[in-house]
Amino acid sequence: MGAIVCYRFWDDECVIYNQLTGETHLVDGMGVEIFKLISEETATRKQLRQNIESVFELETDLDIDGLLDNLILEYQKLGLLEVTEKTVR
Repeated sequence: MGAIVCYRFWDDECVIYNQLTGETHLVDGMGVEIFKLISEETATRKQLRQNIESVFELETDLDIDGLLDNLILEYQKLGLLEVTEKTVR
């Protein structure tokens, strides 16, 4: 069973509290967009990428998939996201 997380958004920042670990995390940048999208509904990796591309002006040579994968992996390790084969929630 995964952790229960509580979150609150302020402009371009998000504070996330993991009830299982008792840790609080400050998230900004692309991480905020990930949490905004998944707070409304379960999202696919493709939906997360499209959302990131629509919100941020990204450099053309930026490895968006690598950056997104790293953020998702980091948040998964912290118990903030649950990742299945097809979706992030």
